[in-house]
Amino acid sequence: MRSGIRGGRAAIRSTLGAVLVAVLVVASGIGAAGAASPAPVPGGPAGIGVCAARASAVRATGTVATLRAFGNCEINRRLATLNRLTATVDASKGLTSSDAAALSSDIGAARSGLTGLKATIDGQTRIPALKAEIVQIATRYRVYVLLGPQVRLTIAADDVLALKPAFDGISATLTGRIATAQRNGKDVTSAQAALDAMNAAVADAVALASPLPAKLVALTPAGFNSGTAVPVLKNARSALLEARDYLKAAAQDGRKVLTDLE
Repeated sequence: MRSGIRGGRAAIRSTLGAVLVAVLVVASGIGAAGAASPAPVPGGPAGIGVCAARASAVRATGTVATLRAFGNCEINRRLATLNRLTATVDASKGLTSSDAAALSSDIGAARSGLTGLKATIDGQTRIPALKAEIVQIATRYRVYVLLGPQVRLTIAADDVLALKPAFDGISATLTGRIATAQRNGKDVTSAQAALDAMNAAVADAVALASPLPAKLVALTPAGFNSGTAVPVLKNARSALLEARDYLKAAAQDGRKVLTDLE
């Protein structure tokens, strides 16, 4: 009997450990979402110097050829980032199908738009028009300042929500163990308080994350340009950092329940 109880506790500890690892993965995703390059690739924001030589050539001569080369470089590094973002969406386990579809659509639209813009730039022979088209590379698509963080934050929010069923299962199991311990005459006051704290922390994390995916996937480059998207991104990241801390606390509370029942 005692070996069975010990085995059950070991299984719960293992589950809690797995949940804690998942929480840390979520935390990593949230941290990445606030970075300059949410999908690091050679030539991404941190590697903007890839196009530095072409930018210098534009400043030196400003010809159609140098402008075109610079524009193509800027587009190509964004296309590489979009490919990485696609891989990130495809690899996500917590992302809901609807959010994955919305993000994939945004990535695809940016890829299509940039590819079309590249064709326009390649065919352009007038310098003023060429300069205007190059400006659109950043302003029309916002790959680095909007789309990358949008993808990472949405994944992080869905990851938080995806942890709830695991915590619900843990809560049900711990509730049963507390009831058994109480019937056997053990004082379960501390264990029950820890379980209540775990459940409250999970509820707080879910409340913070729940509204975020819909807000995030609705963001557009036009909204970024008008100034409405940046506060949404900042608020989402802050909420997810807070949700991460709640989940960490919840995992520790679950472990405390087991300790109190020993």
